[in-house]
Amino acid sequence: MKGRFVACVGICCIAILTVSGANADKPPKPPKPGETTAECITFTGDLIGGQQVEGCCPNAGPFPVYTMTLALDSLLDGTYEGHLFINYYGAGRNRKYIVQFWNDGVAIEIIGGVIDNDKKNKALTVTFEDETGWDLINGIPIPNLSFVLVRTTNLTDCD
Repeated sequence: MKGRFVACVGICCIAILTVSGANADKPPKPPKPGETTAECITFTGDLIGGQQVEGCCPNAGPFPVYTMTLALDSLLDGTYEGHLFINYYGAGRNRKYIVQFWNDGVAIEIIGGVIDNDKKNKALTVTFEDETGWDLINGIPIPNLSFVLVRTTNLTDCD
């Protein structure tokens, strides 16, 4: 009886260690020597910006510093230094794109857009047309946003 109890406890411990090891996060692979993770991210339209960023934008960060001009015909209009997060949103045929920009006084989020991923030229273009964004600080919608986001490894497109 005592032997069976010890065996059950041992099996449970091994199972817990196996499961926790399988779910452990693996560290990201470092870039190969001479390989850069820099890219040019530009916005034209209601969101305006264009600069080179490094290591953008895995879900867990980093969230690069970015200068963005908001031309929304609202109280948020102006040029801000903040942080940027852009990435795919959802999966499959309904896949969209998410843009988040924030600092201490401004936080906006827009989900939508039509995605054009040109793998040959390593350029992603997302066209947002009359999308509704959100002012996350005040919890109010920002209607009729139209802008184009271009994300490319061609750094000559940035200032």
